[in-house]
Amino acid sequence: MELLLIKSHRYVSGYIPGSNLGMNILTQLLRQKGYQAEMFQGYAKEALDYVNALMENEDKPKIIGFYCDFNNIHWVKTFAQEVKKRYPEVILLAGGPQTAGMDADFLKATAIEAACIGEGEETILELMDYFIEKKGSLNDIQGIIFRDENGALVETEPRKPPEDLDDIPWPDITLTNDYKYYRLLPILTGRGCPFGCTFCYEGANAKRVRRHSVPSLMTEIRENFERDPAINYINFLDDTFTLDHKRVNQICQEIKEIRGNYDFVWFASAHISTIDKHREMAKNMADAGLKKIFFGLESGSDEVLKSYNKKISRKMVVDVIDHCVESGIHGISGNIIIGGPHETRETIAESEDLIMELLYRAPGQFETAYFSFLPYPKTPITLNPEKFGMSIYEELIDCCNEDIPLSRTKELDFTDLINIRLQANKRLQNEMRKIYFDGKIPEAVILDSYRLGRQYGVFTRWNDYVYKNIPIDDAYWKMRASDEYVIHDQLGKNDEAAIIHRTFELWLYTDVSGEKPQIFEQELDQIDYTLLKLCNGKLSKKEILQQGKMKLDPQGKNADFYRQAQQALNKMEGNKWILYRKP
Repeated sequence: MELLLIKSHRYVSGYIPGSNLGMNILTQLLRQKGYQAEMFQGYAKEALDYVNALMENEDKPKIIGFYCDFNNIHWVKTFAQEVKKRYPEVILLAGGPQTAGMDADFLKATAIEAACIGEGEETILELMDYFIEKKGSLNDIQGIIFRDENGALVETEPRKPPEDLDDIPWPDITLTNDYKYYRLLPILTGRGCPFGCTFCYEGANAKRVRRHSVPSLMTEIRENFERDPAINYINFLDDTFTLDHKRVNQICQEIKEIRGNYDFVWFASAHISTIDKHREMAKNMADAGLKKIFFGLESGSDEVLKSYNKKISRKMVVDVIDHCVESGIHGISGNIIIGGPHETRETIAESEDLIMELLYRAPGQFETAYFSFLPYPKTPITLNPEKFGMSIYEELIDCCNEDIPLSRTKELDFTDLINIRLQANKRLQNEMRKIYFDGKIPEAVILDSYRLGRQYGVFTRWNDYVYKNIPIDDAYWKMRASDEYVIHDQLGKNDEAAIIHRTFELWLYTDVSGEKPQIFEQELDQIDYTLLKLCNGKLSKKEILQQGKMKLDPQGKNADFYRQAQQALNKMEGNKWILYRKP
């Protein structure tokens, strides 16, 4: 084997090493050129164990290339050192967005021979020619950094990114963990970004937008479905998917046709300004099966948004989220950064105010979380933080898993920012629960959330933060979302034949130590408890009422029994304790 490409992260709860389409594409390209190339994605120990096992084989890799991003750069350093110590004959390379921040000391400490800056399709082939075929010189390879014979860093001339993406092979998604776990199809339809946000990696990479043609894109999607019709979720990974409204509308028309033959939904990211300018896009995407959309909101302060060069305003955000709701998009997500340019307690309060407004304007539909500012390399902010009223905790970057602040502002230091973020996320989750308990989320939205999660794996923070943390409610909505169970009002004349089922295990939540049984601190009268025990998923409503009367009124003295029994069933249904299975 000539080359093994590795994407590996230390274990963080909730993180699953997923698709790396760039590494995947390089693997396909190298194989087309006749090289033996493999790729591996996994947690740190998994990756190290994999390398150790591979190096015991006769066909062990001559070169190992590490994918480096902001979250794993600290692990890559340790990983590379360990590999080089055990297998000094192996040549080490690096690629990925974080290579833009590597210096001579990093290359020396890791024994990485060269690192690719920017898009690597042409660069990797020239590096293979140099290291495997012994052709050429590192000085002549554009778009790399390496150390010269004196240990100084050499950065060669930047490489012009490829223009015609249709000439580049599509990835083989069967190699990605996302596909293995979720039947997910990740698709990158284009590269580059014209917006120039001051915090973004694109400050160090290609700004020119290049796209796959729509026919090529649709051929790739159709071929994946033909290979595996069980794929049920397309994840469009582009940051600028909505940049060209005519192209988006063309893609939507094509996706509608494909959905006529396959059952799937899809996700895309969008820029607030593009939806604001071309309002028809949101409705077209929703009609074509878009079930979740993501916006980079970043802040609720117009001052901070201006410093980020977002080219949006707080009012524009509210208008666009309202429009997405009206267009039928039930899943709307957007992030907020804490600790960015000129951040103060007042600007953070503006962000929280915006989020609270959006939660109430789109209950059960809009979701968010608060994140710390991350100093990506060679971005305008990182290159000149003082201009933005910030300073960077450089000494903490290697310790980061996106869980601690790496910046401070004139007003807010490390402790301030970590406490503010923790409290903001806590208030956010508490408010989401309050919105739910106050009954402000339409049932149709909740059921849609459960159905999309069960059938397609669509993630929602409403489920994660709220529904699943209330065991009875979670079980209730899961049962209703299955379409097998309904509420009493949906039964009509067939209600007596319907089977009644408890939504929970009675023994788990019933306290019988007092004078009356209690469930969730609610005392149950004799008729409530008797009927609830009979709602075991085996008996019809008619049978439950008959057996209840035999137990509670065997002499037939209570002429009002059936009315009281119906009231008891209605109360239990209102508590989400029972549901009716369709007869």
